[in-house]
Amino acid sequence: TFDTKLGVVVDPWRFLGDLGELWHSRAGFGGIADQYVGYAVPMLPYYGAADLLHVPVWLAERLWLSLIVATAFWGALRLAERLAVGSPATRLLGALAYALWPTYTIVVGSTSAAALPGALLPWVLLPLTNPRLAPRIAAARSALLIPLMGGVNAASTLASLLPVGLYLLSRPGGPRKRALLAWWIPGVILATAWWIVPLLLLGTFGENFMPYVESSYTTTTTMSATEVLRGGGNWVGYLNFGEAWLPAGWTVATATVTILGSALAAALGLAGLARRDLPERRWLVLTVLSVAL
Repeated sequence: TFDTKLGVVVDPWRFLGDLGELWHSRAGFGGIADQYVGYAVPMLPYYGAADLLHVPVWLAERLWLSLIVATAFWGALRLAERLAVGSPATRLLGALAYALWPTYTIVVGSTSAAALPGALLPWVLLPLTNPRLAPRIAAARSALLIPLMGGVNAASTLASLLPVGLYLLSRPGGPRKRALLAWWIPGVILATAWWIVPLLLLGTFGENFMPYVESSYTTTTTMSATEVLRGGGNWVGYLNFGEAWLPAGWTVATATVTILGSALAAALGLAGLARRDLPERRWLVLTVLSVAL
């Protein structure tokens, strides 16, 4: 199966060339494309390079998915090391659980743009956790990585920035906290403006089709507390029309081993949050509560 948009993987340079116009005349009878500009970074450069190197599409897709998973794993491991969470062995297990979290597994093969922000989240946070960096440098390094989250799925990108913002807000009061916030917030605005401005234009001139394809009732019906905790609440994973719409999602939703394994991972995570000696416990609990609410 192709990932996200067929044109991105089979003809990335034409797709890139079309991004300069809000109106796309080659799709059906023409229309305003839904946030196509969000593919400009980093997906189109990657598939463009693969096209120049004559890498087969099927291989380029699989390398891309592997890159996302590896990025999530390595970032989570580096962040756990920086925060001194757990032992070397438990950090590896935690990073593996993060990279293979059902939330990512459900969509990474069909809509990798939705998994990309979460994979980059640890890397965006990492510079801000380094006390040896000046606030201006730390905020700049963090903001420079935000465009790599892409802009296809605005909700995923903004949701992935929430833990970073909460981390800064949970710092002890003082000049460093104020400086980090003063530099990072404008950095986020600049780092996301390339897709936020087209998104506002889409909202102004485009048709609101969401009630017809993803109503709030449809998307929240499967979001029980247990499913949210184990990462298996994505409604698309439950679609089955005689054949699973997303095989990985259907496995996450129905396979006994997957359900038990992800539930165990969630339980271990909650047990870790309950420990008073957990580094950065205040921030982590605040993040979990914010997501739950």
